[in-house]
Amino acid sequence: MYDYVLKELEASKGRWQEVADGSGVSKRTIEKIARKEIEDPGISHIEKLDLYFRRIEAKEARAA
Repeated sequence: MYDYVLKELEASKGRWQEVADGSGVSKRTIEKIARKEIEDPGISHIEKLDLYFRRIEAKEARAA
């Protein structure tokens, strides 16, 4: 889950405020997670980001 979130954060670079707004995780926390400044970001943040990215992925799949 953590690796998936890191990959998606890299892919969404430049849109982190949108990710923050949609996931409920602050932009500053997202920046720290993406830059690996936080050794253990906590499961609650990772779960929120994972859920956000999977919802976006599902929405894109339905639209295709």
